[in-house]
Amino acid sequence: MSKPMSYVSAVEAAINGNMTEEVKERLVALKASLEKRSASKSGKPTKAQEANAALAEAVYEAMTAGEVYDTKGIKALVPELADANPQKIAPLMKHLGDRVTCDKVKGKNVYRLA
Repeated sequence: MSKPMSYVSAVEAAINGNMTEEVKERLVALKASLEKRSASKSGKPTKAQEANAALAEAVYEAMTAGEVYDTKGIKALVPELADANPQKIAPLMKHLGDRVTCDKVKGKNVYRLA
């Protein structure tokens, strides 16, 4: 009894133009495996992502139109962020997308409502 064809062998055969029924079956199985793996990764958000989304919304709700906020200002808006390091603020603000604009002033990020 011969060993089943490996995925690498199937891809090599397809690249070389040797598309037999065995190669086709193996590539279809590989495609199904990759689709299954991809589908499982695009599932529900993690607890950390959900918490960050809630924090980002809290920041958005606390911001005032026309005001400019730096990292310290944003940390002051939401009590849960008081102890957060500055590197956490930028991803939270990116989560808000087009609703908030970010500019660099003297090397620091400043945010305002769009």
